[in-house]
Amino acid sequence: MADQNETSQARVVGLMALLDVARTVTSELNLTKLLRKIIHAAVEVLDATTGSLLIWDPNTDELVFAVAEKGMGKSLEQRRMPADKGIAGWVFTRCEPLIVGDVQQDPRFFGEIDEKFHTVSLIAVPMMTPTEKIGVIEVLNKRSGEHFDQQDLDLLSALAAQAAVAIVNARLYQELEDEKNRILAVESEAQKRLARDLHDGPAQTLAAMIMNIGFIQTLLQRDPSRVPEELEKLQQIATKALSQVRNALFELRPVILETQGLQAALESYVERLRTTEGMTIHLNVRGLDERVPAKVEQICFAIVQEAVGNIKKHAEAKQVWIGVERRAKDLIVGIRDDGKGFDVTAVESKYDQRGSLGLLNMKERAELVGGQLTIESSPGRGTLVSLIVPLDGAPKNRRKGTGPLISSQE
Repeated sequence: MADQNETSQARVVGLMALLDVARTVTSELNLTKLLRKIIHAAVEVLDATTGSLLIWDPNTDELVFAVAEKGMGKSLEQRRMPADKGIAGWVFTRCEPLIVGDVQQDPRFFGEIDEKFHTVSLIAVPMMTPTEKIGVIEVLNKRSGEHFDQQDLDLLSALAAQAAVAIVNARLYQELEDEKNRILAVESEAQKRLARDLHDGPAQTLAAMIMNIGFIQTLLQRDPSRVPEELEKLQQIATKALSQVRNALFELRPVILETQGLQAALESYVERLRTTEGMTIHLNVRGLDERVPAKVEQICFAIVQEAVGNIKKHAEAKQVWIGVERRAKDLIVGIRDDGKGFDVTAVESKYDQRGSLGLLNMKERAELVGGQLTIESSPGRGTLVSLIVPLDGAPKNRRKGTGPLISSQE
């Protein structure tokens, strides 16, 4: 009877500790802090000496030691092992919990990870939800020297279930935070670009108009015969200002894209460029007799705008080629210039240090419609931006035989 009472009392203590852990874990949304709280709680609840939490990396099919508790040391963190190796790999691939009383004698034991500490007994449980596998919690060596038992397994399994849900929530929260920050960065970039365009365009033109008006007022007193000529010049400047404002509005929201489609919008856009930019713009559109999905039109037009904007700011180009073609299952877009080009790898490797987000914006937009965007460039050889968007709704890599409409050697 005494043993039963002690067992019941220990179970109640464990359940109370688990309840307290649940409150702590489910309220933490910082993923790194959450993982540390989970493994610390697992070690404390099971009265063990140490433990580790492994997260599955689906890209490499490896288990990564995300956090390790005290005795294991931080040197273990971020180490990787194949997802089917070791006791943790066995637990993960089979989605089954496991107690090992003598780890050193177990053939599944992965000794390469046990270099700096001595594992005697071990308990491991998978972390998973009904829809995804997340990783494994391992707890090592009870402080009492006893083996782990079924009660320990039940407690750790319950903790792992709560931890899996908490990790999914923390990941979703982090994704939302990242998306919010990305949107804010894009908005900031758009505002800076609009401010720059307004400063370099309409603001300068309006300043010239004000100066001309002042000059005309002087002429009214000193040489009225020259006023008609100056008024004509003023009208030309005002017409230019109006054109610049309309171009800015078109850049912000091209209504023609919504009403008449991608081909009409590109034709209008190129015509505006030809009147305001010192470049020769070539446009070649094929196969757009019927409209493509509105979202595809919007993304493709935005990428053309972004690419041309980059050309205007950086390329020092004399000619630009824009090509769009609808093929059997794809929409192909190409933007090429004869400008000074750049080292794509070098620019992308230092992107976090740059103020502009142009290349990243284009690639992220392409992903929104399952498209594939590639950028080919080198110093002195111009730049080619190629976009392939599947019109069957399935994100795919470049299909065999499907190349950009505009060749880099054209």
